[in-house]
Amino acid sequence: MSSTASDEIKKTTNMELTQEKNPIIFSVHSLEGEIIEIDEKNADQALDYALGMERVEIDPAYERRLVTKIDWFILPIVVALMSVSLMDKTTNSYASIMGMTADLRLTGEEYSWVGSSFYFGYLIFAFPANLMLQRFPLSKTLGIAVILWGVVLMCHGACKSAAPLLACRVLLGILEAFMNPAYVLLTSQWYKKSEQFMRSCVWVGFQGFGTILGTSIAYGLATNGHYALPSWRLLYIITGVITIFLGIVSVLHVPDIPVKAWFLNDTEKQYCVERIKENQQGFGTRVFKKHQLIEAFRDYRTLIFFVYGMVYAIPNGGFTNFGSILLRGDFGFSTTTALLMNMPGGGIDIVIPFIVAYLSKWFFKGERLIISFLVNSLVVVGMCLLNFTAHKGSRLVGYLSFYCATAVLSCMFSCISSNTAGYTKKITVNTVFLVGYATGNIIGPQTFRSTQAPGYVGAKIAMLISFCVADLCIAGMYFLNKWDNRQKEKKREALGDSYVVPDGLAFTDLTDKENPEFRYSL
Repeated sequence: MSSTASDEIKKTTNMELTQEKNPIIFSVHSLEGEIIEIDEKNADQALDYALGMERVEIDPAYERRLVTKIDWFILPIVVALMSVSLMDKTTNSYASIMGMTADLRLTGEEYSWVGSSFYFGYLIFAFPANLMLQRFPLSKTLGIAVILWGVVLMCHGACKSAAPLLACRVLLGILEAFMNPAYVLLTSQWYKKSEQFMRSCVWVGFQGFGTILGTSIAYGLATNGHYALPSWRLLYIITGVITIFLGIVSVLHVPDIPVKAWFLNDTEKQYCVERIKENQQGFGTRVFKKHQLIEAFRDYRTLIFFVYGMVYAIPNGGFTNFGSILLRGDFGFSTTTALLMNMPGGGIDIVIPFIVAYLSKWFFKGERLIISFLVNSLVVVGMCLLNFTAHKGSRLVGYLSFYCATAVLSCMFSCISSNTAGYTKKITVNTVFLVGYATGNIIGPQTFRSTQAPGYVGAKIAMLISFCVADLCIAGMYFLNKWDNRQKEKKREALGDSYVVPDGLAFTDLTDKENPEFRYSL
């Protein structure tokens, strides 16, 4: 085949692996009996690097040290960004009982729309944000979005009425659309499939630290004297400054792909490439591929991700904006006590995902979907306590059980990371998941009707139904993955000894359906 091969992946009858200086041509036999050919433009960013280096024999001890080094250099900044992200989103809940609703003369319905408006921005910009993360350097794009996020958050403190507050929330939602997709992409770049669930649990779970930090700042402002500005305005300014600082750190610290990492030597970079071959996903390409977009929408997993994102987010949208109001009105806590009662939820956010990840590894043979189903079922029980019991203690247990669902959300993020191959397909599935997430967060605050205050019966029922549907999504994902893995194994066995795995296959940007070596992790 000539060096003027089409920019799109094409079918061909040539089964040879050929390399040309410009472009590199790579052909592979799929399990469907087709030959898929990739030119240099459409390959993974690291294919040239992978084909040019000698094969590395992995030393387990050296690899463990490398993974620890990656953990220390990458995870803390992701954890910090995730923490301030949740802290910033929940400032509305704190500010609402610190005087914001009175100062801005917000009615109950207007405050519900303040909660929902954030996710209208998120919904509008979900796909453009994912495209920008693909087209431009990943960490730089993320860092700039975080800096702008902090600026917009500070602008909340200058709002004088509902209209500018709504505008700020929409802008904040637009910038939020960059966050979770970037963390998913970073996780898939740096870690093997077997490592991704634990790391997803770390960065999703530590959003609980953001809850604790935000609650502490709000409590301190609410109880310690008088200030030149109302305490709720100071809350937005302080959290905005923290966010801007971390955005600057992200831009300067996090590399865009592992082979460009400033903190790794040449041997460590080679290890990163060799390790990631196991994922059959590579580091990503900046070329948008239409056929991968189409495949994403034909994959049943995409629908499951959408539905789960929506049903998880309906309770999440309610708790994020009405949690403190519910604790004060329904449970009868004072304003300051209601603020403090958010802290146990933050602690649960941090602890439970770690426990779930370790149980998955040691007692469930790494099958994270099984334990996630069990944890989600416990949340269903908790929602029943919140809805149908009268005792304050049991209802509070039900309220706090919501935070256990963070571990299940971690599982779904890690499923997108580990089970979606092909960079365009990955960002598409990411987008669909986040569209569902945004939709649920728009619906969530609307379930809190002012006519049902302070008990908000309708909202509580909506939470219970949402988690029941989430159980169906998790079970469906598990059985679909097992079925597709069995089908791939049967096709592989039918080819017999004639099938040979080409070197560099992991860096060809094939989708999970196209790649003959890809297997879905449970």
